[in-house]
Amino acid sequence: MMFHTDNIEGIDILQKKLPDELQDWHRWGNISELHYYKEMYSEEYCDYICCIELILRDVQEKYAIKLSLFNVSGAISFDMDDGFFSGLTIEDCSDWGYEKDCGYRISSLEEDIEFEIYCEKIKVELIC
Repeated sequence: MMFHTDNIEGIDILQKKLPDELQDWHRWGNISELHYYKEMYSEEYCDYICCIELILRDVQEKYAIKLSLFNVSGAISFDMDDGFFSGLTIEDCSDWGYEKDCGYRISSLEEDIEFEIYCEKIKVELIC
């Protein structure tokens, strides 16, 4: 199964459009944009939630995907001199017994980058 996370909204479209060698999260470590929003209102929570939007590129920069994370908690930090290139791991935590807002765990494969966040929902789309 592509990306080993079949509950992500839009993942089925990526399965059809991307080559087999790009169907793992660690192939999408080149983070070209990262946006943090705390202004998204959630009807379900009757409050504002934190959201992160990432633009990820493959190593050859032939493809780009937008990864939208909803109701986010956790930590992100990195050294500005070294840039932000790291493979990602996304795990479906829905069966782990965590709270609803910890449905997914997103972390970095690089040791010198702190990137460990949880989110309730993920949406992904191919943008080029």
